[in-house]
Amino acid sequence: MIRYGDDYYAEALRRRDDRDLSHVYPDRVRLGGPGVFAGDWAWTSNEQGQLRIPVGFVGTLVDTWNGWAVFTCTRQVAEAIVADQHDARDRYRQQLAADGITGERQEQMVDESLARLCFDGDVIVADETRMHDDPEAVDRITPDAHGRFTVMGRAWTWMAVHPYDCDRIAGDLPGPPATVAT
Repeated sequence: MIRYGDDYYAEALRRRDDRDLSHVYPDRVRLGGPGVFAGDWAWTSNEQGQLRIPVGFVGTLVDTWNGWAVFTCTRQVAEAIVADQHDARDRYRQQLAADGITGERQEQMVDESLARLCFDGDVIVADETRMHDDPEAVDRITPDAHGRFTVMGRAWTWMAVHPYDCDRIAGDLPGPPATVAT
């Protein structure tokens, strides 16, 4: 991963956003606190050879699972995660088509590699039946009492990421915590 020092990010901050986002840097994300999250699979090289994340997702870290982040997010962010999964499935279909794989075989390969995510009202349906060759591998992800979703928490390998490693961030980044004058 190509990384730059905090000075690089501070300059990028001044160019793109005048807010202090240091509280959502990965090394500062704590349980109960905000962060920007992406799957460990999300890193892609851009045209300059730099590793980037096409989209990061704003959420609140609520747990860790096998060293990975478990976070909750708003419906808006959950919808962006579902849309990103659809995009990943489409990219894989295109790759398979370029390799001459089409039709039912193509769809089977996509389903065996990437979960189907969709909304059913206020519930996210995560269908991994073909991935696990298990007709019961369907999860229904309901929002919590505050309307927040834990999308594929304890199932996908999410991690806190630096906001400036993301080309786009889904969700509203919170401002820094208020400081108390003494």
